[in-house]
Amino acid sequence: MAVRMSSIHFLYNYKNALNRTYSKQQRLFEQADGSKIHRGSDDPVSYANLMRYEFTQNENDTYTANVNTAVSWMRNSDSVITNMADNVATLSTKANQAANTYLSESDAKSIAKEMNSTIEEVMSNCNYQLGDRFLFAGQKDTTQPFTISSGSLARGLAKNLDAKQAEFFKGTRGNVNTELYQMLTLESTDGETYYLDTQSGFIYSKDFVDEDYKDLIAEGNNYITDVDASQYAAGDARMSEEDAVSTIESADADAIAAVIDGTSTDNDLKRALKRIGESSDSDTYIATIAANIDDVTEDDITSAINECADFASVMVSNYFDNRGVINDTGLSGIEVTLNDETVTLSFKTIAQRVVTYSGDDNHISMVKLNGATDTRSDIVNVTGQDLFGCDIFDNEWSGNEKSGTAMLNNMITVYNKTDACDAAWLSSDGITLADVAHSTLNIAQTTLGARLQLYNNVSDMLDNQSAIITGDITELSGTDVAELATQLMELTTVYNLALSLGGRVLPQSLADYL
Repeated sequence: MAVRMSSIHFLYNYKNALNRTYSKQQRLFEQADGSKIHRGSDDPVSYANLMRYEFTQNENDTYTANVNTAVSWMRNSDSVITNMADNVATLSTKANQAANTYLSESDAKSIAKEMNSTIEEVMSNCNYQLGDRFLFAGQKDTTQPFTISSGSLARGLAKNLDAKQAEFFKGTRGNVNTELYQMLTLESTDGETYYLDTQSGFIYSKDFVDEDYKDLIAEGNNYITDVDASQYAAGDARMSEEDAVSTIESADADAIAAVIDGTSTDNDLKRALKRIGESSDSDTYIATIAANIDDVTEDDITSAINECADFASVMVSNYFDNRGVINDTGLSGIEVTLNDETVTLSFKTIAQRVVTYSGDDNHISMVKLNGATDTRSDIVNVTGQDLFGCDIFDNEWSGNEKSGTAMLNNMITVYNKTDACDAAWLSSDGITLADVAHSTLNIAQTTLGARLQLYNNVSDMLDNQSAIITGDITELSGTDVAELATQLMELTTVYNLALSLGGRVLPQSLADYL
């Protein structure tokens, strides 16, 4: 049986076939931009993979931008620190020259002028800016970090212990070339000089610290703790045992409990607990305290006493700020018992200009890789505390916050002592200060250099990853130009033939319409 196809149905099929051919041709034209995937319907599986590759590429680009910014920041910092380290090395050399007792006063003052110029250049470098951001201000990088006082202030004078002294009095074999071990210098009204160990609270004569301690070493006592230090100390600046007991007895249970749980800010009560913990009757005192406080054991109290602030956290912070500047209370002196007599000792000071750090100790982190954040290796900046370390006025024993200017102010002290032609102090203390200041900068530079190398390595790795990802994207979505040209030619030919054939076969009126 024959089936008759109407003209309308024939026309409908013809138009659909023509449109499909045109659509294929248009999609091939889209691939002329180099990509064969423009929408999910082109190739659903490949499109999903392409989205994953592009996300990875964007992530890689973000880390690359972070790394490039970090490398720029660290390279500038490294250059400035190198210049500062060279200047401080020069100052150390000048300090050695000035320690020569054969120099004339005019020679010493000439060296001091050179030192002052060097310190001014270091100060200028400290406030170096990258754009409108200060390199060494921590996260407060829009604020000038270092300023120097217009006039002289009274700064405490420290006694710097050499390697043997540090081992005997501090019990450390640490490298005195990279860390300061100090005592505070005191003077009495009779002109005698004493040194205050801010960790133990004992006051020693200058002769004992300089020379006489060696006799104890010769007798087989390697550390001051090997003997009864009170027998060799000229005095004891700690809270007396009687005052400690009185302070504890007058405190309520809640105040003592706050010390035990670590929430107290009462330094006098902490000192009192520390003092009775060192006494011969400590077990009795601890048992009495435990009996008066609910849910607290003797072990809790013993542990709290061990954590209580030592002598320095009250003594230093009560009399000095973290730059070493003494307050009015300190100038009036402290009363101690020397040779069974109560005498007043005052802190020895030096009049000098003092630098203040207005930045903070917070580091800037620029994440370089996905995964867990590494807060140490992601650091890109150097703070004042990193550059200039700590001394007796702002170290962990002082009770003060880090100043960010310790070694910088110590260098100014060296300059002032050189200008005063104090060769004896320079040879015993000044050279040490200058050397440690230089070592501290070198440590900061070495640490920064290690991080810079790490970021450079990561930069190379990210570049390699970018090339791999780009290759994957190209392989997945890239157009074969030769094949595309052939397909376009074929479809164009088919399309043109279809138009020509339609013009011959379709009714004339319809052909005209087309």
